[in-house]
Amino acid sequence: MTERTDHSLLDFPGAGELIAAGGVAPPSAGAVDGAWEAVARTAREEERARPTTAPPTRLTSHRVRRPRRLLVAAAAVAAIATGAVAYPVLDMGGEPAATASASQFFEGMAEVAEDAPATTPAYWKVRVETDNQDDGKRTDTSYFDREGRVWSVDADGTVHEPPAGEEGKVKKWPVGKKWLTWPELEKLPTDEKTLAALFPKDAHSRFDQVTIMLEDSPASPELRAALFRILADTPGMKLVGDVRDSKGRAGVAVEITQNSWVRLGEGENGGDAVTLRSKDRYIIAPDTGLLLETTHKTIGRDTPPDRYTWLEVGPADRVE
Repeated sequence: MTERTDHSLLDFPGAGELIAAGGVAPPSAGAVDGAWEAVARTAREEERARPTTAPPTRLTSHRVRRPRRLLVAAAAVAAIATGAVAYPVLDMGGEPAATASASQFFEGMAEVAEDAPATTPAYWKVRVETDNQDDGKRTDTSYFDREGRVWSVDADGTVHEPPAGEEGKVKKWPVGKKWLTWPELEKLPTDEKTLAALFPKDAHSRFDQVTIMLEDSPASPELRAALFRILADTPGMKLVGDVRDSKGRAGVAVEITQNSWVRLGEGENGGDAVTLRSKDRYIIAPDTGLLLETTHKTIGRDTPPDRYTWLEVGPADRVE
């Protein structure tokens, strides 16, 4: 194995802790070579993709500024995921903290989110394929505007206008005990500590609300970055690694196992509360930070997981 001693490459957040962690068996030569080869290969691809004649725009200058650090961080994540390095992180609320590899991945996604161009569209489009036990498999396409009015579009292109005055047809997202509209999202703080204080203190409830917003909201690049940094501090997260979603799209998966409470039956007391444990998987496109697919599997039951595949989420000039 060729020795690599250029420590200047280890210039990314958490590198010092990574180097100092130690205390574990060294990785195999194959594991290290594989990680470095992945970094070198992606670096070559970045070089080929870099524009050579056009002057750099704000977007391209950001894109060529950050990738090197993210590539090396990715190599560190690969080493951690294979058990090559121990990376201690803080415990939260007496629960196992997010694995260092998951935390580092979310920090990387925060940087990717920050580099995305800001948009001010008239509409936001969401096309999602749902597959669950209650509704079966279907694809829904909807648009909403800044007032929260929702348009739905059938598979044949038929557009359904928002019902006039009908309750429950305004698009909102949960933040703590409030449900916020699109304009209200734009007023949220983008400092992750200030933002995190608005969400539930319970880590799992906070996680659920944050991921709901990341799935289909028109959050600004700065807000999405703050949301990813909140996830980086969420306990119990596990980095699965490179996967493909149900449509064959490449992404990186993270998982969390958590409790959920379901009330069965009817009556004055609303029936009996049953605690279920679920394993929730989130597949994220590492080049954009967009969620590709989420699945929720009830542990101990034979039923397949509920699946939500996000086919299109983004700005639109008109409803069509």
